[in-house]
Amino acid sequence: MNFFKSLSKIKTLLCAGISITLLSACGSSYKLEFMVSEEDEVVMRKIVDQINDHSKFEIEIQVQDSLTEVDALHQLQKGKFDLTSVDNTLDFHESKRKLRTVVPFFHEVLVVVSRHEMSQKEVDDHIKTGDYLVLAKESDELDFFKKLIPSFTGDSTINYRLESHFDLKKDLAENNILLFFSALENYELGQMLFKGESYVYSLDHEETFGHGSFIEGFCKSYKKTTPYVLSRYSFGVTLEKPIYTLAVHELLIAQSDLSNKVVYDLIQTIHHHHIVPIFESSNSYTFEVNHQDINLSFPFHEGTLDYVNRDKPSFVERYSEFMGFILSSLILLMGLIASLKATMNQRKKDRMDEYYRELIELKENIGDYNNGQLRDQLTNMQNVVFELLIREKLSANNEFLIFMMLWDEIHHEMMRRTEKPEPVQSLE
Repeated sequence: MNFFKSLSKIKTLLCAGISITLLSACGSSYKLEFMVSEEDEVVMRKIVDQINDHSKFEIEIQVQDSLTEVDALHQLQKGKFDLTSVDNTLDFHESKRKLRTVVPFFHEVLVVVSRHEMSQKEVDDHIKTGDYLVLAKESDELDFFKKLIPSFTGDSTINYRLESHFDLKKDLAENNILLFFSALENYELGQMLFKGESYVYSLDHEETFGHGSFIEGFCKSYKKTTPYVLSRYSFGVTLEKPIYTLAVHELLIAQSDLSNKVVYDLIQTIHHHHIVPIFESSNSYTFEVNHQDINLSFPFHEGTLDYVNRDKPSFVERYSEFMGFILSSLILLMGLIASLKATMNQRKKDRMDEYYRELIELKENIGDYNNGQLRDQLTNMQNVVFELLIREKLSANNEFLIFMMLWDEIHHEMMRRTEKPEPVQSLE
């Protein structure tokens, strides 16, 4: 039985990371301390209250001002409290021997905001020309942006500022575009959006989302993130249009020596009691269908794995007689599928190579085309490539991103030529 498939239908597991379970024997309860930063207190306290109301477990929240995720992990390692939460994008460069993931769940989304209303193209141009500021609370967060920004702009330079508390009004007064991670309960941002003091934008174009967009390509190569669509009621306000961005998992972290029974009972209680979801957004928090799809910053706790594997012995006993036959068949089938997949991928690569050659030839002979001819060539080529993506004749991989970067380079050259006035010809 695949635990993650069965639990994917239960959205209430989104709160599992913060909950503590009933002690099944003697009617006693678990008492654990959960350390959170001041800005996360309101959200986490709502979750904890729900859990305490549905169990005999007592969770005590400890709030620390200006708490960074790295500091929280250091204190957790020293045993100063029992639980904390960190973003899965955090690259903790120290020993992870004592740190384990209890459960992953969605928590924060990448936000792109401006101080003036712009078109999507204007936002893209500002980012690609370096007219933006990345806000991060600690240097470890920059590892994510060091992967994202170069993929989007083609430039390894990153404009950033480290701040323990974001002053959005001040930063927007000094910068046209801000990029940062935010919880959906960021009501300060919501008030600024409501008053017209800021505007939120997609990191991708609506027409490409779901058809080989930049976000999907990035998330496919960097599995710590996932494509995400902000609901109309994010940040406590009503957004005028869908916002296409990406989300990161929030991980509930405990020490590896936390009792396996505590962790096991934690998941069992959430599964049994169906804790009422707190977050209204349909894709706000969802337990992953397959934990193998997540590149976790910290490995799973043994208690989590015990619960995941709780039904395996009985399953093996019941089906051991024909499992050998199934395994052999699967090996043959997987070999055939792998061969077919390799052939299909090679065909897709060969098709993309043809469009590479067309773009390179177009770039080399760009002076032989007027703007109308060049625009027709680029539009036709883009339509053909996107149609092949929709029909799955091409893949939205790095090769596709390279194609779009080259296409965009030629398109910008065409726009630059368009802005230059045509020479006036004499009638004499």
